[in-house]
Amino acid sequence: MPLAYPDPPLADGVVSLRPWRRGDLATVIEASRDPYIPKVTTVPAPFTKSAGERWLDRQDTRSRSGLSVSLAIEETPRAEAVGAVVLMHGGHGVHGLGYWLLPAARGRGLASRAVALVVDWTLAQTGVLELEALVEPWNEASVRVAEGAGFTRDRLLRAEISVAGREADVVRYVLSGQSPRTGRNSGGQSE
Repeated sequence: MPLAYPDPPLADGVVSLRPWRRGDLATVIEASRDPYIPKVTTVPAPFTKSAGERWLDRQDTRSRSGLSVSLAIEETPRAEAVGAVVLMHGGHGVHGLGYWLLPAARGRGLASRAVALVVDWTLAQTGVLELEALVEPWNEASVRVAEGAGFTRDRLLRAEISVAGREADVVRYVLSGQSPRTGRNSGGQSE
């Protein structure tokens, strides 16, 4: 089943998720300056205006392809993006989930809320068998976000991702689409 933008858009009164737009270029600039975000995402660094615009265009193109949904995270009532949550169509009934926040937006539970919204929508709308999130072992904030959304640790994957041109380990977290999610956090965890 192809992925599509959630309709109606996802929101919980604190965060809302929406497609990226050209007006989000300042967010891409700020993300490109983060010491980590560009190393594990396609956010361009070093940043140029044309590279940032191409990144924004790719988010829309990928989302319209049905293979992923890339959503900007907005803190309500502000209308500017502070991060991203991406759902990727995987093979054999497994979808991948990724997320990041700008440094100024961290620590207020925004990623936890955004991930919870996407997880609930995904399980209700897609019939996916399993969601996975790959988290660096040292990234305690991302671990809290994943576990707060109901993911459980599966296993350590050695040299699974490329970070700054070198292979890095990640921990695979999984959430079954067939089992109830208990202990889910409604946004109180910080990232």
